[in-house]
Amino acid sequence: MKKLIKGLSQAVVYSGVNVQEGDEVYVISSVYATELTHEVVKLCYERGAKRVIVRYRDDELTKLDYEHQTVDTLTHKPKYVYDERNYFARDDVHGCVINILCSDPNGLKDADGEKIAAAHRADMKGLTPYYDKAMAHKVKWSIIAYPHPEWAKLMFPDLKPKDAYKKLAKYIGKTTRVMNDNPQAAWKAHSAELRTRSQKLKALNIKELHYMNKLGTDLRVGLPEGYIFGGGEDECGGVTFNANMPTEEVFSAPDCRNINGVVKASMPLCYGGKIIEGLSLTLKDGKIIDYTADTNLDILKGIIETDEGSHSLGEIALVPYDSPISKLQTLFYETLFDENASCHFAIGEAYPTCIEGGKDMSRKELTERGINYSDVHVDFMVGTKDLNITATTRDGKTVPVFVNGNFTKDFE
Repeated sequence: MKKLIKGLSQAVVYSGVNVQEGDEVYVISSVYATELTHEVVKLCYERGAKRVIVRYRDDELTKLDYEHQTVDTLTHKPKYVYDERNYFARDDVHGCVINILCSDPNGLKDADGEKIAAAHRADMKGLTPYYDKAMAHKVKWSIIAYPHPEWAKLMFPDLKPKDAYKKLAKYIGKTTRVMNDNPQAAWKAHSAELRTRSQKLKALNIKELHYMNKLGTDLRVGLPEGYIFGGGEDECGGVTFNANMPTEEVFSAPDCRNINGVVKASMPLCYGGKIIEGLSLTLKDGKIIDYTADTNLDILKGIIETDEGSHSLGEIALVPYDSPISKLQTLFYETLFDENASCHFAIGEAYPTCIEGGKDMSRKELTERGINYSDVHVDFMVGTKDLNITATTRDGKTVPVFVNGNFTKDFE
């Protein structure tokens, strides 16, 4: 584990949030990831961080909260609960946020779904100042994962717990490109490849993307004029950072007024410690008019019924079926990994950076351009081995982008 800890800490500090002299760093971690957390904090200070604040999550305490608190207490938290993270998005603070994921994806399976959905909505609203800045890339942030015993057992139920844990650790190291002597160089090279693909998609001047597969997805997604595809390194105040580690996606924002058809999830969605299976959405003129799920429909309802923007989509992301994560042929039950094994959409909030000049537009200006706004942003996977995506350009051409689950040669 020492090599994994060294690699992950270097990756998230050097290439993730790219800590600079004088930065203030906020680390959200888990009681199961203290060794990694210690190394991350050490490297932050070595890079010249002015201050590093750590806040730990504890799965057992979270369970107790949902068991004993009411919906009212879960949704009306004292202001100081949110002030701490919102501080790191202030204009006068050179802040960056590191999120270390390490939990049981099914840890809240017995908890009240209404409480979970309500608490998530309240937390997103309370953290609006932070999320508005993070989505606009006006604060550096990065998410990375560390193995958790229950997560490992869920992924590899046929292995002994110790072996399952080792295998999960191996997969995390492999997919995050950290099991080598220079993770920073590996991330630079990977980001360059993703940027090249993003530029090709931008140059195509797409008006609409048509998704189809045998699972039942038949969806037409309009793109706004001046759309941008992101992928690889982002930039904040002239400093590059990588938000998700791992990442295999190139992504953009749809015109949330122009989405029509049916989309079916190809993998379970893990949200708030619950697993939603068999997710299906029907959209008309950009609005979700019907939704179903085989399990935890109440959680899906809580997501979609959050606000007006949660009744539409805010992100489209293209990931080849033969991506490095997909080739592992393993369901991670963690969106950070599963979204990078599959094309996906997000219910809710769009990234303002996915349209030209969007980073500096007002909310009203973004809305007028079809860029969705919501208090939620929830990714769900739709990629399959037979997924075909065809682009219609603004000059009337029809261009295949995906055939049988993978990019065509023009976009490889």
